[in-house]
Amino acid sequence: MTNASIMRQKRSHRIDIRLTLAEYEKAQLMADENNLTMSELFRAKTLKNRLPRRVTKVAGQTYWELGKIGNNLNQIAKAINTSVLMGEPVVVDRALLSQVRDLVKQVRREIAEIDLITDLQDEG
Repeated sequence: MTNASIMRQKRSHRIDIRLTLAEYEKAQLMADENNLTMSELFRAKTLKNRLPRRVTKVAGQTYWELGKIGNNLNQIAKAINTSVLMGEPVVVDRALLSQVRDLVKQVRREIAEIDLITDLQDEG
C-alpha cells in the first residue's frame, strides 16, 4: 500500500496513550515547532515518517547569503576566464580562489546539517 493510498483512507481507529506532564509538554512542543497536530506528530514518529527539519532564521539567512557569495565568486571566475581567453593579463591566485569556493561549499553543507544533528541528539 502506498503512502498516498494510506492518506486517502479515513482514520477510524483511535489509540489512547497516557503521558506524564513532562512527556506531554515535550510532545506538544515538538508538534508546535513542526506545525503538526499531536496526532500527526505521533503518526510521523511511530510510522517512521520523517519530520520536517527546523531551520532557524539565522541558519536560513546565512545559507542564503553564502549562496549569493558563491554566485559572486562564480561571476568573478567567469570574468577572469573570459579575460584570459581574450588575451588580457590577469593576475589571480587560483589556489586561493578555489579554497574560498570550497570553504563556502563546506559552510553551506554544515549549516544544512546542523538541524539534522540537533534533531538526532534530541531523540537520543
